[in-house]
Amino acid sequence: MGEGLWRWFVAGVLAAFLAGCQTTPRLPALTAEQVQVLRAHGFETQEDGAWALLMPSKLLFAVDSDQLNVQQAGYVAALAKDLRQVGIQTVRVEGHTDDTGAPAYNQQLSERRAQRVADQLVHGGLPASGISIRGWGNSKPLPMVQGQGARQENRRVSIIIPAPVAP
Repeated sequence: MGEGLWRWFVAGVLAAFLAGCQTTPRLPALTAEQVQVLRAHGFETQEDGAWALLMPSKLLFAVDSDQLNVQQAGYVAALAKDLRQVGIQTVRVEGHTDDTGAPAYNQQLSERRAQRVADQLVHGGLPASGISIRGWGNSKPLPMVQGQGARQENRRVSIIIPAPVAP
């Protein structure tokens, strides 16, 4: 092996070795207490490390409505209190609609639904600065839901606890 080729070989081996030594910074994990509260409320982990509330029946809306009923409002306030008590103060609220109506109207309705739930989370004690909202209109229907029931299940709001970030 020539000297130039040998140097390239050694450089490649060193580069591979150094790449293997690099570690992706580990994100701080949620505490056992935080995980327990999330699971008790029906949250499940997602591929990206976030936790999503996957019990849509708790936050379904009537046709053309952004109003929470008394039971839903109480649930969201209790959820906010429980999250705050375990130190979770950052949430993302995502509103959705069914496939009826004009896309522009559905977008606005989904944003109003998300805002309504966010307002209730604030009422329950979470800081407004830790809540982000997003409306998806009808662009993200639930994957396994079909038929007439799909419309009702898609008039929902999802609450997501983002994946923890490195300090």
